[in-house]
Amino acid sequence: MRFAPPLVALLAALLAATPAVARPGPGQVILSGCRQGECSWLRVLRVENAGRVPQGALIRMGARRGTSTHLDGNLPVGARGTRIEWEPGEGGSYAFCSVRRPAFAFARAGERLLVHFLDLFDLGGYQEASGRLYMRLCHGRGDVPRAAVLRRLGYRPGTRSEQVEDATPETMTRF
Repeated sequence: MRFAPPLVALLAALLAATPAVARPGPGQVILSGCRQGECSWLRVLRVENAGRVPQGALIRMGARRGTSTHLDGNLPVGARGTRIEWEPGEGGSYAFCSVRRPAFAFARAGERLLVHFLDLFDLGGYQEASGRLYMRLCHGRGDVPRAAVLRRLGYRPGTRSEQVEDATPETMTRF
């Protein structure tokens, strides 16, 4: 199949717009985010389907959490060469992959979750890491793409955007 030059240019621009990465797998180390000289990391233990409703799919990621400190301001882009202090045990995170109500949740203390419902077109600062991890688990993308790409994926601006504390995975899937 041969494409016309304008179509080839459009396809190349779309592919370059947001770097595609693989859905995380066991043993992979993911940079969750950096803030005030400290970076948060996840070492993936497993990624599994945790349920499906008509509005979307629930994905669970079991991982160990870690932190690294960078008081010199030189923030890492990957784990190689970075001294990460890993917490004991496993924590669980969830992504509700849904164009109607995207959400990401993580455990803070115990088994209860902190849920971020995400308007991917207008993320709050506190939601940025959740938005990146949502895109990683649901679309294999390293970051939240531009609005045009989000629209092509089926998302629309104005979805629910808030934080819910002391939640369960079902909090994300109840409509």
